[in-house]
Amino acid sequence: MKHNSYILFLALLLSLGARAQNDGPVEWNFAAKAVDEDTYEVHLTANMEHPWHIYSQYMEDGGPVPTEITFKADPAIVLMGETKEDGVPIEKYEDVFMVNTRYYEGTVHFIQTVRLKPNTGTPVTVEGSVLFMACSDEQCLTPQERKFKVTLDPEHQRG
Repeated sequence: MKHNSYILFLALLLSLGARAQNDGPVEWNFAAKAVDEDTYEVHLTANMEHPWHIYSQYMEDGGPVPTEITFKADPAIVLMGETKEDGVPIEKYEDVFMVNTRYYEGTVHFIQTVRLKPNTGTPVTVEGSVLFMACSDEQCLTPQERKFKVTLDPEHQRG
């Protein structure tokens, strides 16, 4: 009996360890693309497992947690405009939040254009974080934050 309890305990620990290594239903990828000599696009791509989704950056107050992208201040770069969303948005009234929501399933790209200030050498590292909440039709997970770093270097990004 004691032996069986020990095996059950080990199996439980192993399953918890495997779950802790899982990144959840949303996988993030971060990259930079040179547009011209001093302008780059920073791409933050979310790939969601079915049936999960994440919300737009632009949501009504009182609803779910919108995706929030923050760039660490850097004297070498200037953010050009707002972060764009490239994906197929789904707009739906959600009873649980009592507001109209806008979310993405599958894949969505968040794209921020940045410009290097004059006389800035490369490479330059851009850092920041993305805060998001993943939901399915049955549940929402606690909002999560992913930190990112991408390097702006025209030598490795053209082609």
